[in-house]
Amino acid sequence: MKWMKRLRLVNWHYFQDESLEFGRQTLISGRNSAGKSTIIDALQVLFIADQRQIRFNPAAHEEAKRSLLNYLRGKIGSDEKSFVRERDFTSYILGEFYDDKTRKSFAIGAVMDVYSDNKIDDEFFIIPDLELAELEIQKGKRTYRNKEEFHRYALGIRPKTQFFRGRQEYQKAFLNRMGQLERRFYRTFLRALSFKPIQDIREFVYQYILDERELQLNIMKENFELHERYQRELKDLEERKTVLEKIARQHEQAIKYRDIAATQEYVIRGLKHLEITEKREDLEQAIASSQNELKSVKERAALTEEQHREAREQALEYYRQWSNHQLQKEKESLEARIEDMQKTLADQKRRLEIWVAKVKGEIRLLEGLATAFAVDGEVWRQEDRRKLENVLGALRTALDLAGRPNLEWAQEDQDVLGEEIRQSGLFLAALQMGFLQTQTRLEDRIREQEAQQERLNQEIRGLEQKKRPYREEVLRLKALLEERLAGRSPVWIFCEEMEVLDEAEAWRNAIEGYLHTQRFDLLVKPQAFSEALRIYEQEKWIHRLQGVGLVDTEKEERYLGKRESGSLAALLQTDNPIIQARIDHLLGRVMQAADEQDLRRHHTAVTRTCMSYTNLVARQIQKERYEIPYIGSQAIVRQLEIKRRELRTVQDNLRQLQAELIIMKEWVSSLADRKTLYEGLAQGLELPKMVEQQEYELLEVQIKLEELDLSEVERLKQEYEEWHRREGQLVEAMKELSGKITGLDLEIGRKQTDLYLLTRREQEAQELWDGWKAEYAPELWEKAAERWQEAQRQTQPASTKLVNWEGSQKGNVTRKLQEFGRLRDLRQDYNIRYTYNGSLDGEDNASYQSLLDEVAGVDIPDYQVKLAEALKQSEEEFKSDFVAKLREAIEMARHEFSQLNLALKNFPFHQDKYHFEVRPSSHYKRFYDVIMDPDIVNRGSLFDSLADDKADTLHELFERLVRGEAGDQEEFTDYRRYLDFDIAVTTETGRYYFSQVLKEKSGGETQTPFYIAVLASFYYLYNSGKTLRLVVFDEAFNKMDEERIQTSLRLIKKMGLQLIAAVPDEKMQHMAPEVSTTLIVHRDGHHCFIDMISREEMLDSLNGDEENAQDSQDDGVEGKGADTETDAGQEAESGVSADPAWMQIRMQAQMQNQIQRQT
Repeated sequence: MKWMKRLRLVNWHYFQDESLEFGRQTLISGRNSAGKSTIIDALQVLFIADQRQIRFNPAAHEEAKRSLLNYLRGKIGSDEKSFVRERDFTSYILGEFYDDKTRKSFAIGAVMDVYSDNKIDDEFFIIPDLELAELEIQKGKRTYRNKEEFHRYALGIRPKTQFFRGRQEYQKAFLNRMGQLERRFYRTFLRALSFKPIQDIREFVYQYILDERELQLNIMKENFELHERYQRELKDLEERKTVLEKIARQHEQAIKYRDIAATQEYVIRGLKHLEITEKREDLEQAIASSQNELKSVKERAALTEEQHREAREQALEYYRQWSNHQLQKEKESLEARIEDMQKTLADQKRRLEIWVAKVKGEIRLLEGLATAFAVDGEVWRQEDRRKLENVLGALRTALDLAGRPNLEWAQEDQDVLGEEIRQSGLFLAALQMGFLQTQTRLEDRIREQEAQQERLNQEIRGLEQKKRPYREEVLRLKALLEERLAGRSPVWIFCEEMEVLDEAEAWRNAIEGYLHTQRFDLLVKPQAFSEALRIYEQEKWIHRLQGVGLVDTEKEERYLGKRESGSLAALLQTDNPIIQARIDHLLGRVMQAADEQDLRRHHTAVTRTCMSYTNLVARQIQKERYEIPYIGSQAIVRQLEIKRRELRTVQDNLRQLQAELIIMKEWVSSLADRKTLYEGLAQGLELPKMVEQQEYELLEVQIKLEELDLSEVERLKQEYEEWHRREGQLVEAMKELSGKITGLDLEIGRKQTDLYLLTRREQEAQELWDGWKAEYAPELWEKAAERWQEAQRQTQPASTKLVNWEGSQKGNVTRKLQEFGRLRDLRQDYNIRYTYNGSLDGEDNASYQSLLDEVAGVDIPDYQVKLAEALKQSEEEFKSDFVAKLREAIEMARHEFSQLNLALKNFPFHQDKYHFEVRPSSHYKRFYDVIMDPDIVNRGSLFDSLADDKADTLHELFERLVRGEAGDQEEFTDYRRYLDFDIAVTTETGRYYFSQVLKEKSGGETQTPFYIAVLASFYYLYNSGKTLRLVVFDEAFNKMDEERIQTSLRLIKKMGLQLIAAVPDEKMQHMAPEVSTTLIVHRDGHHCFIDMISREEMLDSLNGDEENAQDSQDDGVEGKGADTETDAGQEAESGVSADPAWMQIRMQAQMQNQIQRQT
């Protein structure tokens, strides 16, 4: 839903630059001629734009006395000066709306340049996503942007701004922006403004509910000339005959190609049968050939199998002799032994290489470790460094031993070196444990720095969001008091509600340090302090609120303005008198000293360098008291600088620690499991000698193998290998022949399957060929046989013939389709031209041929008689058309009343319910009955379908319309004449009709149905949840009593409508309790201005409840605040002389605004 929030008027009548704020229910009141209707007329210009539709000051019915130019220039009417604004100027009417769905505001408006020659150059616009407060229309203090300047400015801040010069375009865009409203919004809107008390129900319905509808009688009269058209049809007969003859010729051409394609189809089916027969014969020959080949392959396979058996026996015999020879067995034994020894030697060498690589790796690792950390640092001591050098010496000795295996090395020396290496492993394991402890300490320090970094980030984010970092106790108490005192008093933090003067910035540290914790004290309004103190006492232990200061603002009011010249209080400023009293209390006697010697001139003083002096004692204020500023908006900027500087230091430390941790983790990981590793290194000292011994033994066995005589063994082996190779070749040949046999078997089976399928297809092709005669007419059989003989005489293969004949048939089918397409176009043109429903695609031309025969043999005299009869029928059809439109208008009127009654049913007025009664007019009853007779449009002739009396009535109506005077035509074409209207009122005591008591009722009672009907119309208009909800009344409810006024306002709320109403001030005391906003219009000479009073202020004043503030003194020391709220709201004005409360409101508002205007 869309709600109007604000209206700004610039150079509009007597308003120079005024802004109005609207609530859900807003009343505009003031003395006569104060300018209430001027505001309503500004809304008309803003919403309607088109001056032809606008009714200025509609409630007073003074349209002739007011114009747009008079409003813009501010017409005075005196002889000396005609207008308030005489020269060129620019006027604005601006409106702000809020969309509940998108939760965004948008603005609409009009900017109007007025020139000295009274020319008005205006432009309307719609600006998305904008509040009026953001719109800067002034160039200086007293000048406003003209139309072109505003156009450029608006597009600069909102490129999607829409501008309109045309009224219709603007109205369309306005309705769309307000939720796709219907155009009847303007009709309903204007009706609500131009209300007059109901004197006649029919006049009320005509003016406010049912619109006039124009029925075109000139069309009906023109229908009498239709006989001329029928006379022309005789000429059209010849044209129709020509078209039908063309259709017949085209049909013959299409049939020719159809028959050619049909006979070709016979030949194609025969050729398809012949092609399949030839394929079957070829396949039978192929099967016989494959069977002969299969027999030959099987014979070759049997011979190959016999040869394979012989080769296998020979290979087995030679293998037995070769494998059982004594020298062969000895050779195999020596080769197996050599293989085992080589594996053992390779394993020992591999272990030796791994051992050497480990020793070298350890040497590189420990050399890096020796230079990685400072001696006597946090990581290790000088003694550890010496032990590390011993470990490196032992590893280098072991590596040297591995490189010289022939070096004489006593077993005792080897054992000593091994023990030294084992001890080195224990030392490195202990060193790794020390590194692990250092790693843990680094991780702890990193976590501390990360926590400090996160705390600083949170404080910086809070400061960037204008949130100062206070103690939790301060924030908890503030939140608690704001909740409990909601609507009665804000809660301030002292330091947030004042600013250090720009020229006094050098004294900031002195002020911050002197106030110290008093900067964080909480303050409330004086009248709320006692309750706040009670809440503090009750909740202090539950919410842990110890140490928070709550200032007794009630007593502290006495210090307001009591400060000495030259005190620290003069260096601070605030708009809040409660905060000012606190400043004057704490700092009003603390003097500014030029230097430390100047301190002694005062009882209490402080220097810029934060040297304080009180009670004859000088004391330097501790730096931590003021190094973080809290006072004023600049405190946040300074705190951000400090916190960001601290954050950079923490981040640098964190990066350094993380780098150290990475190095330490690497050394912890590198030195892991050193005890086990060095135990293995000690054991590996035996590997060089083991490798040397194994190489010697392997050489002895290899020499023994070389001395064996293996010539006989080699001969037997060669014989075995030759027969074994022959056996393998024969196996491959057997596999190849077996595969061929399998392939031929499958091939023969597949071909036999294909032969079966071809035989079936041959039978089906024969059946399809034979079936052609059943599909086509006998007259085509002889021609088809001739074409088959022609095909048989051709010498090409059947497949080639088939391709040729199919190609020829496709061409003829295409030509057939083309010819039938042309035939279809001719038929379609005929059907459209002559409104005929003949078949477009049928191959039979009988229907069109019958038309041709009929047209060719038409009897002209007889046709002329038929034309005369057709003319009569045409007249009756057009009469029926008028009646149907009149009937539709009456039904639409009934529908509109049914929708109106539905809305009235859902929203009763107090204890009364209203219902619009719509009945046939007693005066026009006989016409009404004929018009609404359902048999009129459901039968043939209009007059023949009715009884004689109804036919006479229709004839009479027809005569009045087409031959009657202008008055008769106006009377009988107005659908509203055929209805009577009344309002049924249902009360607790019974039911009556408004027409029966209209002259007996008071003015308020005659107003009620109007407001009920208009509100129901708006409710029906705003039928979706995304539309505007606004209802505007001018001089509303002026004849109603208190009860009816309040009931009307409550009904508006219930319907969910937004009300803006200009009301007489004598009704304000009855209406104020029911609305959210009241605007009072004042006029001072030729200047109008507006004041708004809240609902609470209105109710308080009307009830005579005034609160007397009591001043009190207080010695409290600490406080805190929020955004300043003005204690005294703007008062409103009205002209109620009989109500003292209302008179008081009006006088106060007027006096206050006079003071403000003078200022």
